[in-house]
Amino acid sequence: MRSLRRTLSVRFGATMLVALSGLAAAIYVGVCGTLYREFDESLRRIAGLQAEVLASGNALTRYRGLADQRDFVRTFNRLVTLYDSAGQVVARNTELGRTLPLDTAAFAAARSGRVSFVSGRWGGERTRAVYLHASEGSGGAVLAVAAALAPVDRDLRRLLLLMAGTVLVGALATFVGAEWLAGASLAPLDEILRQSRGITGRRGGERIAVRTDVRECVHLVADLNEMLERLERTQQWHRRVMRDLGHDLRTPLTAMRAGVEVALWTSRTADEYRHVLAGTLDEVERLTLICDALVLLGRLESGELALDLLPVDLRAMAGEAVGRARQRTSEHVFALAQGPAPVPVVADRRLFGAVLDHLLDNAMRHTPPGTRIEVSVGAQDGNGELTVVDDGPGVPDDVLPHLFERFYRADAARGRDAGPGLGLTMAAAIVERHRGTIAAERGPAGGLRVRIGLPRSE
Repeated sequence: MRSLRRTLSVRFGATMLVALSGLAAAIYVGVCGTLYREFDESLRRIAGLQAEVLASGNALTRYRGLADQRDFVRTFNRLVTLYDSAGQVVARNTELGRTLPLDTAAFAAARSGRVSFVSGRWGGERTRAVYLHASEGSGGAVLAVAAALAPVDRDLRRLLLLMAGTVLVGALATFVGAEWLAGASLAPLDEILRQSRGITGRRGGERIAVRTDVRECVHLVADLNEMLERLERTQQWHRRVMRDLGHDLRTPLTAMRAGVEVALWTSRTADEYRHVLAGTLDEVERLTLICDALVLLGRLESGELALDLLPVDLRAMAGEAVGRARQRTSEHVFALAQGPAPVPVVADRRLFGAVLDHLLDNAMRHTPPGTRIEVSVGAQDGNGELTVVDDGPGVPDDVLPHLFERFYRADAARGRDAGPGLGLTMAAAIVERHRGTIAAERGPAGGLRVRIGLPRSE
């Protein structure tokens, strides 16, 4: 596993090393060209001065030093040779130049009046020579001035070593600076990591608080805190599910056990046994509803349940739901308000019918007998809209925002007839899968009003 800090430092240092090396190489090449051009120009000037000396009738300036090549290169470093028109040596400034070979091509070019520069070897030394035409009065034809390149090469080697050292020192300093810069840049991430490791989920409201002006870190902290908030809500929901589901399962099981125990205490008549079995069957049905609700909700949220979407008339579905509700009870007054024109929507008739059945059952369960329940159908803002409103006592304002949460029920609703607390959640999930909207609010008479909006069909 690589360290991001070390990776950034190494890559930045390597990048600067390559950049400095390239810059140093370019400078070295430029300096080499400049020094060699200056060297050629110095040879030209020396040759011109020697040609003027010869033209004035004077002899070549003789080298008076030791007859040693190294001393000559270090102190004088000028081999001047005068050739006649046939290429024979007329005069030299030192006998050390007798081993310097004649370049016939440069000699011929100088004879024709051109100045020629050539490179060669002399006693193991690299040399540079210039050939030019000497004046006729000097008694010769061509003047050649050669010099060893050792001084220039020595300066270039020093420059190369100096630049190599500069590049290495610069790369090392860059790596150290990059290490510090990467550490300073990643310090907020280290703090985020440290704080995130301290979040255990045992306490509510645990968030990451890192003060930084780095935009990416600010966005990262915001996203992480948003994720923590979602996880906290999910954890709270799971805790509530475990608590409430245990209560909802315990209630029918307790009733079933009590009925069976009472039936076993003494001998009973057949009708009394049938009564106990009927009560047990009701509790089994209650457990089945809870299990079916959990399974359906899980399939809805996981996307495993495919909808059979077809164009339907919302008025017809509302009429069918009201008809089924009237068959289930005669203790409530049902009213259906709808316009003359059809309200076409795209829906799964079976699932959306279950939503309407539950809304009506919910209204019947939480309102006293004789209460009026009205279902209205219409169109609003290009969508089909269905509203279920009752004239019951309604729910507190602080409960309205939580009606569609899983297992949420107000304390007053907790009881045997309160249901598993999943019906409105399933209704909201089904409506959401239909790309619709659902909302709960207080009705005109103080009861509960639930609005459903569905996209209209073309």
